[in-house]
Amino acid sequence: MTDENNKQHRINFALVNIKTEKMDIHPDAFNDGQPVTVQAGVNFGVDKQKRLVKTLFNHNFVHREENSEDQNEAQPFIELIVSCIFVLDPESWKILENEEEQVFVLPKGLASHFAIMTAGTARGILHNETEHTDYNKFIIPANNVGDIIPDNIQIPLSQPPIA
Repeated sequence: MTDENNKQHRINFALVNIKTEKMDIHPDAFNDGQPVTVQAGVNFGVDKQKRLVKTLFNHNFVHREENSEDQNEAQPFIELIVSCIFVLDPESWKILENEEEQVFVLPKGLASHFAIMTAGTARGILHNETEHTDYNKFIIPANNVGDIIPDNIQIPLSQPPIA
């Protein structure tokens, strides 16, 4: 990112909150003999007044149904949603905010970094919540979560502030 004087500015942020939004285990949906697949995603939100960026990472473990192409109908046996909230310094926020278009532009690299940090946090929460159970063998893969972010993320500033 560059400012008006064409100087480089590092985007400064701090992790200020971690929350387990959802952690459910459904023993009735678990079948130890069936193959397992994952459903994962990441979303972002902002709070302009507080200069906050929320990264929401969701990860479900489901059984892969044989002869089924639609995994969205599969009942997850582990559901996990974790959020990390980051605060940006005023100068960094100003660089990323586009007041004219009323959007906050989260660069792909920074969005990927936030997503990777949140996925790693979720991995630790999953381990902690399943330790000493049969579900502890299910680990969030150490894939590059940033690969699912194709481009800069544009977040409308008109949306309600993050909770």
